[in-house]
Amino acid sequence: MKRPWKPHYHKHKGPVEPDRTTLLMAVARELLTTWELTKDKALVDRHLAAVDKVYGAGSEASVRQYMHRIKRDERCG
Repeated sequence: MKRPWKPHYHKHKGPVEPDRTTLLMAVARELLTTWELTKDKALVDRHLAAVDKVYGAGSEASVRQYMHRIKRDERCG
């Protein structure tokens, strides 16, 4: 007797959640865009303080570094 056909799905072998650096770079892009549109330093500083709480110590400095890198390399400024 033949077995019924079942589609083959590859198993995911990596971590389920995204990498921390990818998440921090996404936050940096979001905050840089917010800064460029509003020029509200207090708002960006509040969001950066929240980033430290969510992603752990040292993430604020990493996000600031990514923001500078994105501005320098990708946004002609």
